[in-house]
Amino acid sequence: MVIGSSTRRLVGKQAESSLTGFGLLRRFAPTILVLLLFIVLWLVVASRTSPYVLPSPVSVFRQLVTLFVDGTVWTHVGATLYRVTAGFLLGTVLALLLGLVASSSPVLRLVLRDLSSILNATSVFVWIVLALIWFGLTDRAPIFTTLMITIPVLMSNVFEAIDSLDRRLLEMASVYRFTALDRFVHITFPSVIPYLFAGMRVAFALGLRVSVVAEIFGVSTGVGYMMNFARDTLRTDAVFAWALILITMMLLVDNIIFSPLLRWLTRWR
Repeated sequence: MVIGSSTRRLVGKQAESSLTGFGLLRRFAPTILVLLLFIVLWLVVASRTSPYVLPSPVSVFRQLVTLFVDGTVWTHVGATLYRVTAGFLLGTVLALLLGLVASSSPVLRLVLRDLSSILNATSVFVWIVLALIWFGLTDRAPIFTTLMITIPVLMSNVFEAIDSLDRRLLEMASVYRFTALDRFVHITFPSVIPYLFAGMRVAFALGLRVSVVAEIFGVSTGVGYMMNFARDTLRTDAVFAWALILITMMLLVDNIIFSPLLRWLTRWR
């Protein structure tokens, strides 16, 4: 009797696992099909054009293998992640501090909102040029550029969270004579967190792209530098390989860090 019950549970788990696997396959089947069609089209077009213009998927894959085997990828991916993470974290801290300031005064909130709009309208190339003038060929140039691009995105989300605060909680804080810091810690900050995480997801992706562009002009390591170096040496297959590495970096960060954090945050709420 016990054996039969255990067997049924085992069969049930296997069936559930099979259904889960089938569900995942059905979920990603259209995307996989489109990717396969894209690769076939890529092969056909590459066979009729110069490798300098469009290398074949085979040559790009070989270049990827070479980059991983000789360890080149780890050095430059690590450099890029360090720069974008430093600028991104600085932007997050500043956005929270500005949120504290904005929550204390409607006038300051209006001024900071206008400042955020100005920063958002400023071209990334302005910050890149200024970073090169101020910091030269150092890590601080892409870090500064990433910081200036991510701040307005995060500030916009923080201000949106502040505008959506429960007015009853603010009235209660006024009745109990909360200080500006207490109001921020106990009311504003918990309300800002969901909006902040949503903004962080977008800001990090934007910061990664911007940091790579800054690396083309200002440093001698990183994914952007290697893409530019491959272009200078007429290695289009390497340009494609580094582009695929960049896409993979963003997908991994999004699915390993931000997606689990957002799921945890939703469960907590």
